[in-house]
Amino acid sequence: MKHILRRLAVVLIPVYGWLAFFVAFEPNNYFGLKAEAGSSQPVARVRAYQKQPGRNLILGDSRLAHFDEALIAEICGEEWQDLAFGGASLRETLDLAQYVLDSGAPVDRMMLGVSFYVLNAGYDTDRFAALEETLRNPIAYCLNLEYNVNALTGFQNWLLHTPDTVETGEWGPQDYLDADGAPIPVHRILYDYPARIAPRCEGWALNEQQFGRIAQLAAQCRARGVRLAVVLPPMAGIVRETVGVPFGIEAEMQNTVLPQLRAWAEEYGFALLDYEWGGSCIADDDAQFYDGFHLDEVHGLPDWTRQLFEDVYRPESPAA
Repeated sequence: MKHILRRLAVVLIPVYGWLAFFVAFEPNNYFGLKAEAGSSQPVARVRAYQKQPGRNLILGDSRLAHFDEALIAEICGEEWQDLAFGGASLRETLDLAQYVLDSGAPVDRMMLGVSFYVLNAGYDTDRFAALEETLRNPIAYCLNLEYNVNALTGFQNWLLHTPDTVETGEWGPQDYLDADGAPIPVHRILYDYPARIAPRCEGWALNEQQFGRIAQLAAQCRARGVRLAVVLPPMAGIVRETVGVPFGIEAEMQNTVLPQLRAWAEEYGFALLDYEWGGSCIADDDAQFYDGFHLDEVHGLPDWTRQLFEDVYRPESPAA
């Protein structure tokens, strides 16, 4: 028997080596062995929340996922925990909000990101059940191919001393030419962005089911004393002009969606902050937007961060 166990231990050496490598370089800090996660993936953010639940929470997609939390604390004097993650559909954001409320952890304030893009019935990904299973099952996490690839990437970045990617640019003359070399009015990443999102936005229709869940969440927040802010983040003018208007999205938002949100805000007492269609502090799309939806993390996002959290904490705001 001892002989079999010794041989088995030798056979398992590669497994032990792989596991040690994975735990060392997986970027989501799943096992809580690092000071913080090096990732903004949903598993990283929800795992961090499980370990240390914040009382002021940000939920939404990538447009709300890159705030400087130190700057937020400087502006409002309170810490906020960012649970937003790239690609989150409205369904997934609301599922996460429900998960937070059902967890039993105290919540003071909640910020919910909404936009025309996630309100589209054609964009309704549903991955939260799989995320919950991953959070419950460490073996499933360790065997997940995507997370193993992430660990390899983390090792490569550590080996090469690769800095974290920041969505910002110091644009030069070559960035103001299209694919044929003709001059364009804004930098190339911003100029090309509407074409990237247009296929999903054509035939835009409101996701009535998920939209209605906003009112349900607002009612829960009011009943539990959670101060809710529903935020529509800013978008670049080129997106509004080439996608929002010609596809009829602006008309639907102005005539149907926003009036209903205003009615719910009055009924349930939450703050509605519309920077998508109502305007924001962003004055120079070319300098302050990295692409059509995402603000430049150096030249634009800090400006909007100040506007947003100053608006949230205004004395007359229901979220204050």
